[in-house]
Amino acid sequence: MPTRRLPASIALAVWSLLVWTTRIRNIWTDDELTAGEQWGRTALASSFTVLALAVLLGVYQRSTWLRSAVVALVAWTIGVWVVRSIGIATADHEGAFIAVHLVLAVISITLAALAAREQSAQVTKRSA
Repeated sequence: MPTRRLPASIALAVWSLLVWTTRIRNIWTDDELTAGEQWGRTALASSFTVLALAVLLGVYQRSTWLRSAVVALVAWTIGVWVVRSIGIATADHEGAFIAVHLVLAVISITLAALAAREQSAQVTKRSA
């Protein structure tokens, strides 16, 4: 699977790294969070980081397990952002905070959908 044919999968992985690794720094500089909250939120952010790195490694190595890594990142992205969006939108946050996070959710889910479609097209090409 040539890299040039996977722009959406690469974009999702890079976007996920950007969003979630910066989240880790924010977690540990937030004085209002307890240690348990910090560790729990770090685990969530780290899960995205690991999946995104797996996708990029799979692309680089042209691995047979790349599709599984992309599908895992896609499913996790959509699931987490749907739940987080509802929680953020219904919580007591300022409008700007809600807007920023909903934009992050829309971008993330859109990239995930594009990566899923891209992977589906790759399977179709291989079976044809």
